[in-house]
Amino acid sequence: LPNPPNDAKAVAAALTRSGFDTILATDLDERGMEDATIKFAREARTADVALFYYSGHALQFNGVNYLAPVDTVLRDESDLRRMTRVDDIVADLQEAKSLRILVLDSCRDDPFAEQMRRSIGKSRALPLGRGLAKIDTPQGMIMAFATQAGHTAEDGDGVNSPYTTAFLKHIEEKREIGTIFREVSEDVYETTKHAQLPELSLSIIGRFFLRGKEDTSAN
Repeated sequence: LPNPPNDAKAVAAALTRSGFDTILATDLDERGMEDATIKFAREARTADVALFYYSGHALQFNGVNYLAPVDTVLRDESDLRRMTRVDDIVADLQEAKSLRILVLDSCRDDPFAEQMRRSIGKSRALPLGRGLAKIDTPQGMIMAFATQAGHTAEDGDGVNSPYTTAFLKHIEEKREIGTIFREVSEDVYETTKHAQLPELSLSIIGRFFLRGKEDTSAN
C-alpha cells in the first residue's frame, strides 16, 4: 500500500504538535512491529492519554483482528501468530490513566484471504471475514475504525487515505474529542460518496480536550 507511510508520518507530526510523545514506525516486518508495540506498551503504562494509530493491512480470522507486518506470509492459521493481535493493543491501551484511543485505518481489502484459502484447501470452512471484526469497547476508550465492521476501506488516490485525511483535518481542533471523531466520520462518509462509513465507539465519561477549549467568548 502506498499511503500508510505517509499516513503514519503526518499523524505523528500532528500528535506531536498536540503534545504527545510519539513513536513513529513505518513499513515494519514482524520483528519491527513486535519491538514497536512493546515500546508502546511500556509508554502507555505511565501515560495520561494513550493513542494507537495504525494504517495498513489487517484482517480478521475467527472473529479475532490482526495487524499485518510487511513480510506477512500466511500458509495456514498457525502463521497468524506472527501478526499483532489487536486485542493485545487494546490491553496495552488500558494501562493509560485517563483516556485511551485506538484508531485502525486498516480495513483495506487484504491480499491474504485467497492465499490462505489455497493453502488450507477448499474442503475446510475458512473463518476469514471481510474487513475487521467488531470489538467491545472497554470503559474509558474511544475506538475508531476506518469503516464499519465487516466492510473494507479505501486506500485513496491522494497522499493519504480518506480516513487519515479527515483525521488530520480535525485532530488539532480545540474541540471535545468525541465531537472531533464524529466529524472525522462525517467527512469520510461524505468524501467517499457514502461508500465508507467509519465505525466509532465511545465509552468515556466526561469531556476531553487534546488542545484545550476553543475561546467562544464575544470580543
